[in-house]
Amino acid sequence: MSNDPEVVNELLDNAQDEDNPQFRDKAACALANDQIHLTDVQKLRLYERLVDALGDPNLQVRQIALEALRMLTGQTRSFDPAASQEAREPAFREWQRWLEAYRSRL
Repeated sequence: MSNDPEVVNELLDNAQDEDNPQFRDKAACALANDQIHLTDVQKLRLYERLVDALGDPNLQVRQIALEALRMLTGQTRSFDPAASQEAREPAFREWQRWLEAYRSRL
C-alpha cells in the first residue's frame, strides 16, 4: 500500500462508509495487511480511525475494525462487536486507553 495519506484515508472511508459489504471488507484487509510503508504518524491515524469505527452503529463496520486491529496489534481487548452498546463500552474504553498510550509514545 502507498504511504500517501489520501490512499490510507480513502481505504478507511471505504471500510467504514462503503455500501457494498465486500468493498468494506477488501478495504479493511488492505489496511490490515499492507500497512508496512506507513510512518508512525500515519499508523496513529489508522489506529484512531479503526478505534473510532468500533463505535459505529453498523455491526459489520465494527467487525471489520476489530479484525483489522487484531491483525495489526494482535489484540482484541475482549471487544465483542455483536454485543449491545452497553456491553461493548468497557472494551471500547480499553481501546481508547490503548490508543492514548500509543499516542504518548510517539
